Amino acid sequence: MRSISILAGLAVALVFPAWAQGLPRDAAVNAAAPNKTLEPRVVTNSGRLEWLPHAHNLTPWPTLSHEDRRPAPKPRKVRLAGPLDGDAARGRDIAVRPDKGYCIACHQIPGEEWPGTVGLDLRGFKQRQYADAAVYQQIFDARVNHAQTVMPPYGTNNILSEQEIRDLVAFLQSLE
Repeated sequence: MRSISILAGLAVALVFPAWAQGLPRDAAVNAAAPNKTLEPRVVTNSGRLEWLPHAHNLTPWPTLSHEDRRPAPKPRKVRLAGPLDGDAARGRDIAVRPDKGYCIACHQIPGEEWPGTVGLDLRGFKQRQYADAAVYQQIFDARVNHAQTVMPPYGTNNILSEQEIRDLVAFLQSLE
């Protein structure tokens, strides 16, 4: 019986390298994949799934899995240091890209054909005259001001870099 336990432990260690030891048993990861995370694709008419590398490494992100006992990162208050120095054109690109901010999934943005309707309408954002620092904090981690928000903590979870958040703020502050 002891040898079975040792073999099971060895199998887990082989399947889950040290960086993945805190993940749930059913996590779809592959250490050899470029971004470690795998995603399922249905193989037509087979009743099987094929596991493909995901575009991003999602292993550090908290999930809603009942087996994933990792705590979510605590809300993080930040201070916008220095001048904004953001690029509105790059910010617009971030706002519409699924692999970046993808603001249009929840928000209405001028010129976008399929706007989201869950979040604040961002058209005319400039007229609201929010301070750059307040907008920066909202994007970095909205949970600081709204504990039950569904907006991802883009900075706390390292989804966007500091410069990308600055660019996004510049874009939002330019919306007439």
